[in-house]
Amino acid sequence: MPAPEPPWCDRCGVPVGATTLPRLCPSCLHHPPRFTSARAAALYRPSGPGLNRTLAVAIQRLKYARRRALADALGHLLAERYPFAPDAVLVPVPLHITRLRERGFNQAVLLARRLGRARGLPVASRALVRLRATHAQPGLGATARRRNLAGAFALRPGIAVARRPVVLVDDVLTTGATADACARVLLAAGAPRVDVYTVGRAP
Repeated sequence: MPAPEPPWCDRCGVPVGATTLPRLCPSCLHHPPRFTSARAAALYRPSGPGLNRTLAVAIQRLKYARRRALADALGHLLAERYPFAPDAVLVPVPLHITRLRERGFNQAVLLARRLGRARGLPVASRALVRLRATHAQPGLGATARRRNLAGAFALRPGIAVARRPVVLVDDVLTTGATADACARVLLAAGAPRVDVYTVGRAP
């Protein structure tokens, strides 16, 4: 699972062909996300031959076949390629309570905890709460995803994020709509910056 190679969008991390600075993809030019940057350990390719699908198969088995042990290997990959501040706090993207009960775990929490142990970073696993169940994101375009997630997240009472940079952790970044919605909440609560780190990045 090779790491993504530059050039990539300076904001959302999607591979781009531009070599001039700043490098921004069309989506970030027209709808700049609130997070500072997004990076991934590898590219997420759910279709294609052989090794190209290794990461996608691992993530899908973790989430849908409940192969929780895969979170340890994927979290180790995150730790090996961690690109952000050594004093950051890790905040996993939350699941709605109904989805959490169905699955039995939040894969973002498992990944963040493994990354936190390896890098000595604190994990605020309950910092964000998902206020309402949203439609499944796969198959939705960027505009529909943003509309789907409007007002879906909130900061849990009693959680302080104003003193340290935040790294938002999730399994896959596609359009960045979920990360953007979470970043807006964290920044409104006083976080000095929010970066996004995922195992996979959809190209």
